[in-house]
Amino acid sequence: MPTPWQVPVRAPIAPVAPVGEAFALGDERGVTRRYGLLVALQEFAIWLPLPVLVLHLTDRGFDLAAIGFAFALRAVFVVLLEVPTGGLADAIGRKPVALASQAATFASFVALLVVGGPGTLLAYGVFQGIGSALHSGALEAWYVDRLTATGEGVDLQRHLATIGVVQTAAMLAGAALGGALPALFAGFALPWPLAGFGVALAAGLLLRLVVVALTALLVVEPEFAGRARWPVAFQTPTIVRDGFRLVRRLPTLKWLLLAGGAMGWALTAVETFWQPIASLTFGADPATSGVYGALGFVLGTSGLLGSLAVMRYGDRFPGGPVALAAATQLAKAAAMFLLAVQAGGLGVAVGLSLAYVAIAAQNAPHDALLNEAVPSERRSVVLSIHSLVFFAGIALGSSVLGVVASAAGPQVAMALAGAATAVAAGAYAGVAPARRRAGVGLAVAVCVSAAADAADVAAVVAVGPVSEELAGD
Repeated sequence: MPTPWQVPVRAPIAPVAPVGEAFALGDERGVTRRYGLLVALQEFAIWLPLPVLVLHLTDRGFDLAAIGFAFALRAVFVVLLEVPTGGLADAIGRKPVALASQAATFASFVALLVVGGPGTLLAYGVFQGIGSALHSGALEAWYVDRLTATGEGVDLQRHLATIGVVQTAAMLAGAALGGALPALFAGFALPWPLAGFGVALAAGLLLRLVVVALTALLVVEPEFAGRARWPVAFQTPTIVRDGFRLVRRLPTLKWLLLAGGAMGWALTAVETFWQPIASLTFGADPATSGVYGALGFVLGTSGLLGSLAVMRYGDRFPGGPVALAAATQLAKAAAMFLLAVQAGGLGVAVGLSLAYVAIAAQNAPHDALLNEAVPSERRSVVLSIHSLVFFAGIALGSSVLGVVASAAGPQVAMALAGAATAVAAGAYAGVAPARRRAGVGLAVAVCVSAAADAADVAAVVAVGPVSEELAGD
């Protein structure tokens, strides 16, 4: 029998189109290497332009209000499309949705590279929003499905922590290189649009082409082989409805969504207020900006250490992923209180380090619990619903805590956010009994409608014993 934090699986899927022994689909390490390579290159491509993105736009003549409007437009499209695109990925497959996401994101950065007026800036916001919405959950759902198909007893938490390490390392490397590229090429007479900060965006674009090619090569979906994908796209509304039905009927998902919203709330508090709090000690003079660069390195390295710790030792934590997720959320709350009452530079550094260790360490057990709670056939749409709740937590935190910080100072806002984060750790106390009642791999019965050759086909999908809660609808 698998342990309570390991995912029960159906019959293994034989390797398909292997790309070398190291990337074999029949081996869990091979699957993780495939996904890890894609994630690393994608994260590296994202972070190459980020350190100079706003500087690039201001250099092209845009003020902060226009830039803020483009970012807001991106957020609107993410909110509108997040869940429907998750349903689409469950309907037609994760690979075409992932490729469409990368194509839209590529188009957004082409617009950003050549931006020179409001039209191209708006195009950037629209395509970036579409790409972000399509990206949410599609590749992760493919990865979890392929991973659990390799055999019994897959330690999902450890593999997800490994991916977290890869992501953080790629993020740090991309940010470091992206920030340095404009300076490295400053002595060259680069043509427009590569001149100035454009060279960092161009490097990211080239890398994105590599990611598209590798996604087409490495992501295979044998379950969709021989099926007409696009006719079943019309079943997306049914799949979205099934996703919300799962959330409504499975207590585990309700508690995990509450915890996910709290994760967004805490993240926006830490990211928004650590610099104003640090400025109380170090000042806000540009001449002292090196201190903030050092603190940025501290938080990035701390995130890497948090993921590494879970990768190596997470499966030994007493109580499994539920206890680990709750403990890391409480540690995050403690770090936020420390930042709120810090008395000097050491307090800021320790508080930031603890906060980002906890943020990174919570992701793997939380995501393992979430993926365990849903059936493969509805994984993408539920992950998209979770992502939407996470961003709702960010939006709520940004609005409420921003008002508090303006009225009472950033330390009060951070303390309030820390208190709410600590209380929300109780959500995991609800997850534990819900998992015990349902059993690992809670059976899910969902009606899946598919259109094939103009015929409607209904199929009932079950993972383990059928849950009476869902079967009754």
